[in-house]
Amino acid sequence: MTNYIGALIDELYLLGIKHVVISPGSRSTPLSMIFMEGDFKTYINIDERSAGFFALGIAKELGEPVILVCTSGTAACNYLPAVTEATASKIPLIVLTSDRPHELRNVGAPQSINQNNIYNNFVKHYEELALPKDDELYYRYARTVIDRSYSMAMALPKGVVHINVPLRDPLVPEFDKLDFTLGRRKHTYNFFESYNGNDYNLDVDFSKYQSGIIICGVDINQNYFDEVIALSEKLKVPILADPISNFRSRLSKNIIYTYDSILKNEEIYSELQVDYIIHFGDIFVSKPLNKFIRYNDNVRYIKVAPDFNYVSSTLSITDYIVAGEQSFCNSINYELKDCGYLDKWINLQSKYTKNIDDVVKEEAIVEGNIIKTMEKSMKEDTRFFVANSMSIRNVDSYFRDKYKKNIKILCNRGANGIDGIVSSALGVAQVADNTVLLIGDLSFYHDLNGLLVSQMEGADIVIVLINNGGGGIFRYLPQSQERNFEYLFLTKHGIDFSGLATLYNINYRLINDYEDFEISFKKAIESKGVNLLEVMIDSQESKRIHKMITEKC
Repeated sequence: MTNYIGALIDELYLLGIKHVVISPGSRSTPLSMIFMEGDFKTYINIDERSAGFFALGIAKELGEPVILVCTSGTAACNYLPAVTEATASKIPLIVLTSDRPHELRNVGAPQSINQNNIYNNFVKHYEELALPKDDELYYRYARTVIDRSYSMAMALPKGVVHINVPLRDPLVPEFDKLDFTLGRRKHTYNFFESYNGNDYNLDVDFSKYQSGIIICGVDINQNYFDEVIALSEKLKVPILADPISNFRSRLSKNIIYTYDSILKNEEIYSELQVDYIIHFGDIFVSKPLNKFIRYNDNVRYIKVAPDFNYVSSTLSITDYIVAGEQSFCNSINYELKDCGYLDKWINLQSKYTKNIDDVVKEEAIVEGNIIKTMEKSMKEDTRFFVANSMSIRNVDSYFRDKYKKNIKILCNRGANGIDGIVSSALGVAQVADNTVLLIGDLSFYHDLNGLLVSQMEGADIVIVLINNGGGGIFRYLPQSQERNFEYLFLTKHGIDFSGLATLYNINYRLINDYEDFEISFKKAIESKGVNLLEVMIDSQESKRIHKMITEKC
């Protein structure tokens, strides 16, 4: 058994995978102990649910697979939320679930459930390993399973693979017999190369169109900023930049970051009507943009992606082009005359930016001011992790990267859930300097146990907790006018988060006013450890300010 598991682990190492998140348990003993003998960076996370998201955060930042290891039974079930998010957001993970041998299944053995394909269609690939045997053929077999699984995890779109590992007693490895080289083949372990799409010659003449837009949706690890900006300059069209596209950190007058506010005014749709849409990246946050696309339902809608993972959230795509984004942009080698359409967007952005600033300036401790202060104070190359729900919507409305600090925004936008956010951000903080998390109170409560890993593994992170007393986002939805709204949706919890300072040994401060936040945030980003700043927000007042912005704009 020792060298069989050793061959499996060695193959992962030779493929360049270095990060392993382990949740303790008995059945996973051989995997855990032999991983510790290799040259891996290992992390212990007691709770598998948190561990899954913690690994996702590391993989999200690095763009490469992270390994998860757990024991048998319900431990594997707890990975499902993170597995779901990782696959939906194209993040590679390799999940190794330990299992009882076949003779101990369905006979009442403890910690034994049916783990075969337990994640079903939420993973790209599933295999169950044969039971260990010390034999050269078995060593090569184990390596082959790893190679195949790795290739599936990294093939575009990237995602999660699951390997179920049945193990018999005795479980403690014989370290004096461990030889990582057994079963190695004579290759250089660089036979998997990244695919970035083929050269593409676009069969469309944009000169026959008067107006168009480029949409840049979620794409946290993209490398086509310059090419898309150059394309927008050739075609004389605006770039509507989702915050998680990270285009807002780029210098170009063509980048529009206020489109969400602009498009809340449906009366302007006819003036901004388009002849075509070019879409890079994945889905976008903005609901008004979704509505605007549907208004332009009969235009040519070109989606460009380096993989065949066809998704059309607006049901409007007319051309799905599988090509590298850079190749696509470079294939358009002519320049169009300026018809004034781009200037409409630029002028509207100037107007809306001023109006938003005027409204927010009049207020004290509101989301707009909080985000503007964070944007101003964050360091160069900060990883800015943003929770779902109101947090990402407020960032969409207010964040501009005005100071061009190359701030990278990260968000679990695959399944858009509120779970696992703290753990994901702490995963990012393990492999990136200067990590900041913006999160609401319900999302924070949902993953409080994630804070334990910061104590066990260490972490430097600033957490800005916007506490609006429950599900404030529901105040913007139709159900807010119905009876039982507060009981069913707002769910006021009354939690005092100050006790976390003692429970998890973190630095905590309750913010009293805007000036207090400004000073405390600047101090926190220079401090070590976990620094939690809790900002109390009145959700009704917040809704009033959003309404004022919409009316003024």
